[in-house]
Amino acid sequence: MSMRTAGAIARIKALDHRKVLRYSAVSFVAVPMTQAVLLFFQYGLGWNGLEANTMAVAVTVVPVYVMNRYWVWGKRDKNNFVTEILPFWGMTLLGLVISTIFVAFAEHQFDSPIMVNVANAFGFGCVWVLKFFVLDKVMFGRERHFPIDESVLEEAEVTEEELVADGFVEGEFEAKWA
Repeated sequence: MSMRTAGAIARIKALDHRKVLRYSAVSFVAVPMTQAVLLFFQYGLGWNGLEANTMAVAVTVVPVYVMNRYWVWGKRDKNNFVTEILPFWGMTLLGLVISTIFVAFAEHQFDSPIMVNVANAFGFGCVWVLKFFVLDKVMFGRERHFPIDESVLEEAEVTEEELVADGFVEGEFEAKWA
């Protein structure tokens, strides 16, 4: 592998900070959405914290999955139930179990639906970092699916064909993590 190709590959890999920022942005949307649904079920429907927490997670898991899959990791191909949907639900279920433990404690200790919301957010926060690495390394990140900035290749004086020859990318600038 030439130094030019190696430099281009290093720059392409460094661009992955976009995933972390986008993953964080999804959380900035998902957390208030979950909290609003949680409050609606508690105040609006009079449900207890455990019922409200479970339903809030069930309602918001689909939009969170879609935002992560399509926007954060840029995947556009067919959803795979076994390798994507099931593990995503598994991570969500882990967050639900942990948040439910915190919610049960908060509901028992405090007479405040707001504390139930805090407990919910704290429980999912505990899983947040772990979830990123599972999504990135196991589910969506095995292959990079967002286009490589062509200016990186031009600046490094490397062509797509050279990267393909080195086994790094395939076709439409979809880089493979080996």
